[in-house]
Amino acid sequence: MEPESGGDDDGCMATPRTTKKRKIKEQLPAASSSPEDKYKPYFKLEYKRSYPDNSSKEEFPIYVEGINEKIGNKNPLYLSKFFKNVKGIVEKRRLNANKIMVVFKQAVAANDFLSHSCLKENNLKAYIPAASVERTGTIRFVDKESSNAELYEKLMADAEIIAVRRFTKKVGQEIVPLTTVSVTFVGTSLPQYVFLDKWRYRVYTYVPPLMQCFKCMKFRHNAKICRNDDVCSRCSGAHSYKECSSDILKCCNCGGDHLAISKFCPIKIEQRKRHESNYLTRMYSTVVSNKDFPALTKAKTDKSVTFALKTKSTPVKKIENSHESPITAPVSTVHTPNTSSNTLTYDYLVKDDIFLQKIIKTLVTLANSNKTNTTTHIKDILIENLTK
Repeated sequence: MEPESGGDDDGCMATPRTTKKRKIKEQLPAASSSPEDKYKPYFKLEYKRSYPDNSSKEEFPIYVEGINEKIGNKNPLYLSKFFKNVKGIVEKRRLNANKIMVVFKQAVAANDFLSHSCLKENNLKAYIPAASVERTGTIRFVDKESSNAELYEKLMADAEIIAVRRFTKKVGQEIVPLTTVSVTFVGTSLPQYVFLDKWRYRVYTYVPPLMQCFKCMKFRHNAKICRNDDVCSRCSGAHSYKECSSDILKCCNCGGDHLAISKFCPIKIEQRKRHESNYLTRMYSTVVSNKDFPALTKAKTDKSVTFALKTKSTPVKKIENSHESPITAPVSTVHTPNTSSNTLTYDYLVKDDIFLQKIIKTLVTLANSNKTNTTTHIKDILIENLTK
C-alpha cells in the first residue's frame, strides 16, 4: 500500500528556490482534540479583499447587498441616489434580487468604495467578489493528523495563502478527515506547487460541487431562493420527500429508477460536466482576456507564427522551339481561411480545451520564471507551447 504522505504525481521532493512564505504574526488557535475545531476551516486573521494597485484589469466590480432588505428589484433610479457622491463609477448592473454590481475603472476607487459612508447611511454592505482576487486549489495525500491551523502555519507557496480547509465526511455521528485539502491564494492564477515542510505538493484546480435544489430537484440554485413547487426526490411526485410513502423510485430529471440526487443520474452527470466546463472557462477568462492578444485574422500578423500560407502557381519558362503550351508547375496551395466564415473568435478559443491548456501552461511557466516578463519573453514561451 502506498503511503499517503507523498507529494505530486512524480513523487519528487524538492526544496523551493524562490518560494515566498507568509509572515505569520497572528496567534494561532490552541490545539484541540475536538474534530469540529481541528478541521474547522482556517482563515488568515484580519484579511480583507482588495484590488492590487498595479492590476492590469479594465474593470473592478464590487457587489452591493442590502443588510435588511433585497435591493436587486428596486427602482434603479432610486438606487442611483445612494451612490450620487461616489466617484469613479462607470457602470451599475443588477445581478439578482439580492444584489447589484457597481463597476469602477480604477482599483483605488473600488477599494475606497468599500468603506464609503453611503453604505452605512443606506444599510448596505459591499464586498469584492472572491473570483476577482482569489483562486482556490487542492492538494492531495496530506497527513490526516495535521489541523488546518497547523497546515496554514507550515505551507509555503509563491502566492500568499489566506485560507486552508480539509475535506471531511460524516460517517454516522463521526467526522472523518480526508487527505485532500483546499488552499486559497491571493491572485488570479494558481501556483503550480506548494511546499509542506519542504515536501512538494502539486496544486490542482478546485471546482465547486454542482448545486442542486432539494425543493424542486433542479440544478444551479438552492432551496433558499427556489420559487418552484416541491418535487419528491424519491417518486417525483408533487410533494416533499419527507411526505413520500411510495416504494417505487423515479427520478424527476431523467425518469430513471433512482433518487433524483443520485450521482449516477445521467442528467446530473451531464450537468456536472457542463458546470465544470463553464466554471473553468470563467476562471480562465479572468486571466486570459481577449484584449490581451491580437485577433488571429488581422492582416498584420507576427512572422514567427503563420496560421495559413497562400501560394500561387508559377509558370515554367517555355522551352525554345517547342510547340507545346507553357507548363504550369503543380504547387500545393494551402487555403487561407475566409475571415467572414472561418474567423477564430475568442468565444471559440475559450471552448477549446487544448488551447486553454497551452495558455494555462504558459501562465504557470511565466509565474514560476525568474526572468523579467518582457513582451519578447512572453511571446517566446507562448509560441513554444502553441507549437508543441
